[in-house]
Amino acid sequence: MRRVDRPISSSPSQNAQLQADIQYLRGIGAENIRVNQQQVVWRDSQRVGTNRPDLQFDYKGRRYHVEYDTPNSGRGPGHQSRITSNDSDAEIILLIVP
Repeated sequence: MRRVDRPISSSPSQNAQLQADIQYLRGIGAENIRVNQQQVVWRDSQRVGTNRPDLQFDYKGRRYHVEYDTPNSGRGPGHQSRITSNDSDAEIILLIVP
């Protein structure tokens, strides 16, 4: 099993939200859950970028990437753009967590 207990931020609320999301994802059958690791694609888990999405997982034949951002950071859209350029087939979710 992959290590999913690594932090994504110095923010306790973002790290808590991440862990809650992982529990939910496991419950619905998501696979290949990765936290703060280099970006891979669904088809063959091939690395496509050295960027490190906060959360990645496969669900029902599709790759998902989640970026956790704060209301004032503004970094999320840039991360979202990088993820999309590496894998245009993936679904990107940007969550604002205070």
